[in-house]
Amino acid sequence: MAREARKRLNEAVHLQSSIVSQIIDGSITIDSIGEYQSMLKIFPDNPYLHRALADLLARRRSLAAAVDYYDKTAVLFAQSGMVLQAVVAKMLQWQIENPDLKAIKHFYNMLLEKNPRSTPLRMFFAGLSFNELTAIITRLERFILPAGKVVKKFGDVEANLYMVVSGSLIRRTYPSSSQFAPKENLIETPEMEVFGEVFPLDKEQLSQSYTETTSRVELAKLTRESLIQLCSQYPSVEPALRDLFDSLSGMAANHHVKRRMRRHPIPVRIRLEIMHVRDRMPRYSASGFARDLSIGGACILLDETVEPDLARDMIDKEARIVMSLPSDAMALNIRGTVIWSRKLQSDGEAAHALGIQFKPMPPNLSGLLLVFADNLYHAS
Repeated sequence: MAREARKRLNEAVHLQSSIVSQIIDGSITIDSIGEYQSMLKIFPDNPYLHRALADLLARRRSLAAAVDYYDKTAVLFAQSGMVLQAVVAKMLQWQIENPDLKAIKHFYNMLLEKNPRSTPLRMFFAGLSFNELTAIITRLERFILPAGKVVKKFGDVEANLYMVVSGSLIRRTYPSSSQFAPKENLIETPEMEVFGEVFPLDKEQLSQSYTETTSRVELAKLTRESLIQLCSQYPSVEPALRDLFDSLSGMAANHHVKRRMRRHPIPVRIRLEIMHVRDRMPRYSASGFARDLSIGGACILLDETVEPDLARDMIDKEARIVMSLPSDAMALNIRGTVIWSRKLQSDGEAAHALGIQFKPMPPNLSGLLLVFADNLYHAS
């Protein structure tokens, strides 16, 4: 019994973790402070959740609370060795509330101590003095782009040094007019977290590639003009930039073209029944699609909206899901329990989601589901 209880708990946590992953990559958004706080009770040390809640609080103008969550975000990222992410969180905090000298020095010392120096950008940050880091943070510009957005085109003036806070981009380079197909170099953090040919600063260069987002991307940038000002004010920044670009050039030479396999979750149409939701509602029926399908459960996005009281009444109720294979040659009939119910944003539209934890199933059914999920979610 204890083993079965632990298994069910692990499966429930896995479903929650799946939602966290989708919040991070921007495929879903939650517009409820209470929902974030509930998830933070399960994942108290997840810096991405703290950051998402801080952003929501800032949008809601709950600035004092946002400052606290940005501060916690920066600490958690720094402790994880994620230097750029910590710097951006601290920048957002300081944009709301001006820090005192003691707070800035504390952050600098923590960042220096925890920096793993494992990438060119992290090495760059590790070599900065207190005043240099502070000057860079105050000059950073941050912005978010959706998937499919071109950041810079072939022939554009290289005017910015970009740093990838989250998400991924693809770089298409045309080395000669005789090559019709572009080389693809997927830029993903942390391996390729910097791009933009702005060095040497005294020479204007034109882009030799197209850079486009392949997911929701958060970028931080330093303009060429701001870098020139920095180097004028702090001369040691220029050799640090030279080392950064030398390291990046070496990585580009060693990894000329790097392709990464990515998973593309394919929604699966389902029919859903929830039993005994209310005394006068023996059965609730709806259609929708399943996301993050696994042996343990699934996240179900309904086609229809659900009133708040009914949504609460669904929790802990027995559910039955019928999903069809793409060929419609066979349908899977799976039973489970609703373990959470919430309203969220999916692909920019409001939707109601349910977390379903599957009940133990016979080996033949679990094996079929495993093959089905593997075919859907492990495509490259």
